[in-house]
Amino acid sequence: MNKNIFFLGCGKMGGIIAKNLLENQDFSSCNFLVLKPSESNKINNINYINNITKIPQNYIADIVFICIKPQEAKEILEEFARTKIFHKDTIFISILAGKNLNFFSKIFGSKKQIVRSMPNLGIEVNQGIIPYIHKNLSAENNKIIVDIFAKFGSAFEVEDEKLFHVLTALYGCGPAYIFLMQKIFFDIAISYKIPEKNAKSLTKKLFLGSSLLSSESVFDFSKMIESVASKKGVTEASLETLLKDDKLRKLILKATKNGIARSKKL
Repeated sequence: MNKNIFFLGCGKMGGIIAKNLLENQDFSSCNFLVLKPSESNKINNINYINNITKIPQNYIADIVFICIKPQEAKEILEEFARTKIFHKDTIFISILAGKNLNFFSKIFGSKKQIVRSMPNLGIEVNQGIIPYIHKNLSAENNKIIVDIFAKFGSAFEVEDEKLFHVLTALYGCGPAYIFLMQKIFFDIAISYKIPEKNAKSLTKKLFLGSSLLSSESVFDFSKMIESVASKKGVTEASLETLLKDDKLRKLILKATKNGIARSKKL
């Protein structure tokens, strides 16, 4: 594949995507250009510019990844749209939270091929969750999108765009929930005088091992809980505190609702 791939912004997630594509044989011959990168995410063998006026003359993008902050999107995208560095078959791929397909169509035009996606941090280890929805995408370009997303984990097409708010709050934010749980386990272990090095290693192994068991199990989550929590055992006693008055579920549900509200506000 020989395409001009343009990154508008390149923070944490954009940097992961760019690095993955650059290292992938199918995209290694592509010409990458990044506008307004984060200094900490610069990658070798990619051309960087810090101003729209520095875009090379006669440059035309085949694929545009939109990786800027959603709060700044309208102003930046309207300026970018005036550059006309794209053609009728250019694919615009957004990873912005809260911005729907109609938002991009108003800026780039109602006939432009637009993909809205919400990859989570798991893409860094090729275990990401990537919901996406598209507009005006040709069959050929749809195949390109599927090929790109396949490099990062599990992608699935969403039919109802309204679901993006909850998908963002649950699975986009989800890695931070897991890291928070790890920190809690680690902090508790330290408080009970388990050596810090051991506490960190044990906590990571706990979450990794549990995830692998869950991934390979044919049982539902309730059955898996039962497989650990024997009657009148230590696990059952521990779980009683978490399950009492359904307070853990209610807390996570409240967090999810707050995330959905922020996504809608963006």
